[in-house]
Amino acid sequence: MKNINRNKQLFFDFGRDYEANLDNFFFSSKNKLLKSELENFLNGAVSQNIFLTASNGNGKTFLLNSILNHELLQNLQVIYIDMASLLQEKNYFDELSNFDLICLDNVDQTAKLLEVQIFNLINQCKDSYTNLLFASSHHPDSFDFLPDLVSRFKAFKQYRINAIVDDDVVDCLNFVASRLKLNYPEDLINYFSTRIKRDFLSIKTTMQDFDKFLYSEQKQPTKMSAASFLKDYS
Repeated sequence: MKNINRNKQLFFDFGRDYEANLDNFFFSSKNKLLKSELENFLNGAVSQNIFLTASNGNGKTFLLNSILNHELLQNLQVIYIDMASLLQEKNYFDELSNFDLICLDNVDQTAKLLEVQIFNLINQCKDSYTNLLFASSHHPDSFDFLPDLVSRFKAFKQYRINAIVDDDVVDCLNFVASRLKLNYPEDLINYFSTRIKRDFLSIKTTMQDFDKFLYSEQKQPTKMSAASFLKDYS
């Protein structure tokens, strides 16, 4: 096991979801290949660095945390860093190449003054065999970063988390309800399917909030109670 700077690990600990795992993520029909590739990544079948692209709400941060949590259970040293939160000019990435896995989220929001640091980090990790998993709302082709840094990003294996389409919404609602142990009738699921935002995070959050609403109002899960809930829900 690599020698880790624990203070550095704690410094970057914000933004972590220690409950996330791949079994609780809905992989739509267009994301089955991504699921297979991530499982291969976790099983060590592939060692290439991965760059995930997804619109907000489609699960990139959830997937990063799921992979980190899996690797923690294997006693590997991992770290999650939200690039959108790093705004000062300081050496954030010293000694990070000692980790087994580094996940950088919101890479497209990297501050200009940190571009060289990320470039150097990628080079250091190549020498230390540290795996890298980066995520962004946009593909590297659209980045206005240093050309050499963009080239490094594009050398990663590229995957996109495809958005949930209309045909997937009912399946996603049933999946989330099952994971939350919510026994909702089919007509209620269909009712929500035409009135809910089409992204994993929104669907999951809405189902959780509806369950809390039913508990607090002492109501049964019906279309009438759903209508009452959605009336003031945003």
